[in-house]
Amino acid sequence: MSTTDEVPTTTPRRRGPKKGTPRAPRMKREERERQLLDVAERVFADNSYQATTMELIASEAGITKPVIYDHFRSKDQLLVAVVARAREELLDSTSEALDAVPSSAPIEEYFRAGVRAFMEFFERRRGSFRVYMQEAAVAAVAGADIENLRQEQAREIAERFGDIPQVAGYPMMIREAMAEIMIATNERVASWRLRNPDIDLDTAVEIVMAVLWNGFRSYTEGDVPQVDLTPR
Repeated sequence: MSTTDEVPTTTPRRRGPKKGTPRAPRMKREERERQLLDVAERVFADNSYQATTMELIASEAGITKPVIYDHFRSKDQLLVAVVARAREELLDSTSEALDAVPSSAPIEEYFRAGVRAFMEFFERRRGSFRVYMQEAAVAAVAGADIENLRQEQAREIAERFGDIPQVAGYPMMIREAMAEIMIATNERVASWRLRNPDIDLDTAVEIVMAVLWNGFRSYTEGDVPQVDLTPR
């Protein structure tokens, strides 16, 4: 038999999703990016960041890996984008909750509305919350980005505090510290709820309020006291 008649001994490499994988419909760029973030958030939460591969995300999305790389350069960048989107949506939810509080309401109601907005968001988006709270690997990859987003959120909340007469007189530094405490407390209680799913949302809100409000109350009554920041 001549060489031209020889049967190939290797099977050509298959391109695209595995056989039987439903193909995703063609989407506009922004729609595809939103889909990839949705899928990546779910896969990261279900499998952990370390165990997730771009192949798995592509398979779940019904696309090829090059489609992902057309939007995100790496798995690390995809993780950062998932976290950034969650943070932005959380900030929007918090702002909407504070806007809904009547201007004549007691200051305690502003704090409770903010706490509830945090907790309700974590309730709706447990997947995204698990992604950036569950493991050291996430912190190693996106820790700086997560912290930058957290600080941005604290500044936004601190500026919103400036609209509340009872705390508007405080220096921005003090209001930022109050916002950081509020964010950290909410995150830790939400993380605790992941380990204790029998704790309902209302109970979690009241636990946070018991901790925060008892500490903040003295800073919101009567005239704004002078805060001595001199090192001791």
